[in-house]
Amino acid sequence: MHNKLLITLLFNSIFITGCSREIPAHPMCRVNQSQSELAPAQAACLIKQDNKLLVLQHKDSDDWHIPQGKALKSISAQCTAHNVVWKNTGLNVEVGKLLLTASDNTLYFACHLTDEHSQQIEELSVPEWANRNVAKVSFIDPFTLTEEDFSESIELPKIREAFISIKQSTP
Repeated sequence: MHNKLLITLLFNSIFITGCSREIPAHPMCRVNQSQSELAPAQAACLIKQDNKLLVLQHKDSDDWHIPQGKALKSISAQCTAHNVVWKNTGLNVEVGKLLLTASDNTLYFACHLTDEHSQQIEELSVPEWANRNVAKVSFIDPFTLTEEDFSESIELPKIREAFISIKQSTP
């Protein structure tokens, strides 16, 4: 009887926690060992899978955006990029080399999916804890998109060039 009660309590606790909008504890920031961590800055991740770019779609429009976060005083630019991907997709990426510094001083990093399961995904469910403005997480060919497809002004030709330079990682 006690074991059955304990299992029921554990199940209910897991169920309640699993349906919460609370963000789970952040995984440790993962920066490729060959890269020096940079000072805090606005940062973004370019994530390449099967020659497609990970993008987020807004709920209020059909506009896309690249996972990007504002500078926080206490963490490196790479960790800002890592955190924004985690918060919006649930993916624990490894942040690699700096690919591009945009005219608005956003740093774009090559970020890699590091496990075999993540590399099989074509479209992700938006985690419960994600930004409420995110409706969809998808991988899209960046050469089929135009600057008008994005919610914010981006330098699409430079982003495409940086995207091409990303080497596909394998677990």
